[in-house]
Amino acid sequence: MDAEILKILACPWCVTRPVPGTPKLARAKLELVGPAEKPTGLKCKDCERVYAILEDGLPNLIVENATAPVKSGK
Repeated sequence: MDAEILKILACPWCVTRPVPGTPKLARAKLELVGPAEKPTGLKCKDCERVYAILEDGLPNLIVENATAPVKSGK
């Protein structure tokens, strides 16, 4: 994925954040997951959701399709 494109993408969950009392973030940074040559996803540095990168190289930035972080019960 082109580095310039990665700079402008934002986590849709963090931008729209439906949690009352939590401020919206203007841009939650996404980082590549997997090998640099063929990454498998984009991970939000803030909420830790992972958005899959499809076989055609486009990211699936639909919140409902993202893998949410696992909350530990400790």
